[in-house]
Amino acid sequence: MDKLISTLQVITPIFTVIFLGVFARRKNIVTEDGVKGLQQFVMSFCLPCVLFNSCLGCTFGTESVTSFALLVPALLCSCLLGFRLRKKRYPYHNFPFLFTAQESGMLGIPLFMTLFGAEQAYRMGILDMAQAFIAIPVLALLSASPAENPTPAAIVKRVFRSPLLIMSLLALGLNLSGFAAWLDNIGIGGIITETTGFLAAPVSAVMLFSVGYNFSLGDGSRGLIFRACALHLAVIGLICVLIQGALFLVPSVDSATRWAVALYCALPTSFLAPSLGRNADDAALASGVCSVLTVLCLAVFCVMTVMVA
Repeated sequence: MDKLISTLQVITPIFTVIFLGVFARRKNIVTEDGVKGLQQFVMSFCLPCVLFNSCLGCTFGTESVTSFALLVPALLCSCLLGFRLRKKRYPYHNFPFLFTAQESGMLGIPLFMTLFGAEQAYRMGILDMAQAFIAIPVLALLSASPAENPTPAAIVKRVFRSPLLIMSLLALGLNLSGFAAWLDNIGIGGIITETTGFLAAPVSAVMLFSVGYNFSLGDGSRGLIFRACALHLAVIGLICVLIQGALFLVPSVDSATRWAVALYCALPTSFLAPSLGRNADDAALASGVCSVLTVLCLAVFCVMTVMVA
């Protein structure tokens, strides 16, 4: 009974906020522009603060380096497969992005924080940083106008302008250099972390609300959507097996790292995918895939909650 109560304490707030998002859209309580504004606020200011605090106080193990090192080439192969499939079978402009990035920012980190606490968020943040090395260049390519040909320098510039990457690298630098400990000794560190912690607080509620608000599944293309979902799950499932297998070779792996990899692979594809479409069919496909995979992700998360509780 106690385990059931503790599980419901985690799951109920999540589904309540998602339901409020669905309700707000149907009753037109919040406009689409309003939700996008909330998302932009969280992605630009709140989520970088989550990663900053997490990376500032974490102790990195060999398992984190292993996960990072394996995920980058795995996602590179995955996105190249997406480009190949677009050329051969699925002529949708944004199709490769379905195989390039998981929604670790908007959904993965809040869910992982719910299970393990904000101090462990860096374990998911490391995976988010790893995918950024592939996702941001692909994002630059797919978001370029048909007449635009982005140079390598422009793509690199866009990568290093990401607030998530900037705040993560800043915190890592302070952590590994010992400067963070010095700031704590003189009393400034607490002021910084309290400020960033205050900004980090809205992340989970806002992002889960946006998941409910944007939930959709097009009637006319469900077969295509389900096939794309099956392909995505097959590819990401292989990546999960690869990384989990490699972690067995690393001594004393923290179980939270394994859960981070499992949750990352259960996440839906990036919610940015619909916005990269050049026509209604592109957007409808990506929105449907995101919606189906989000439902599956939340089902897997419920199972994880029971196992972790």
